[in-house]
Amino acid sequence: MRIRKNLAVGMAFAVALSAVPITAIAGQQTVTLAGTGKKEAKKPYTEFTVRARNAQGGDIAGTTPLDTNALFSLPNLPPANYVVELLNKDQKVVCTEGPYDLTKQLAKNDIDISCNKVPAAWWLLGVAAAAGVTAGVVTAAASPSQ
Repeated sequence: MRIRKNLAVGMAFAVALSAVPITAIAGQQTVTLAGTGKKEAKKPYTEFTVRARNAQGGDIAGTTPLDTNALFSLPNLPPANYVVELLNKDQKVVCTEGPYDLTKQLAKNDIDISCNKVPAAWWLLGVAAAAGVTAGVVTAAASPSQ
C-alpha cells in the first residue's frame, strides 16, 4: 500500500512539474543577435552603433558599437521579435533590418545590414507582375474588337 501511495505522489509531482516552463526552472533564457554592418557603415566603423528594438513594444533591448571590422553582437536579450537598427555617429538611424523572431531560437548570428539591397522576394514579385501585365496585353491585342 505504501508503494502505491509513493508512486501516486511521484506521478502527481511529475505531472505538475511538466506544466512549469523550463525557463522558470533554469532561470530566464536569453538570446543573441549578431552580424555585420559593413555594407552600410563607412570607416571608421566604430563610429556606428547597432541596437535591437523590440518589434512589438518598441523598447530598445540592447545597443553596441560596431567593432573595427564592422561586426556586432548583442547578447543577453530577452526572447522577442527584434528589429536591428544601424545608427550613425549622430545617433540617426541609417538602416533597419528584420524583424527577427527570437522566441523560438537562441541566436541569429548571420545578420547582414544591407538596406540598399532589394530582397529576392521583391524581385520575384516584380517579375510575376510583369509577366501578368504582358499576358494581359497580349490577350487584349489578340481578342477581336466588339
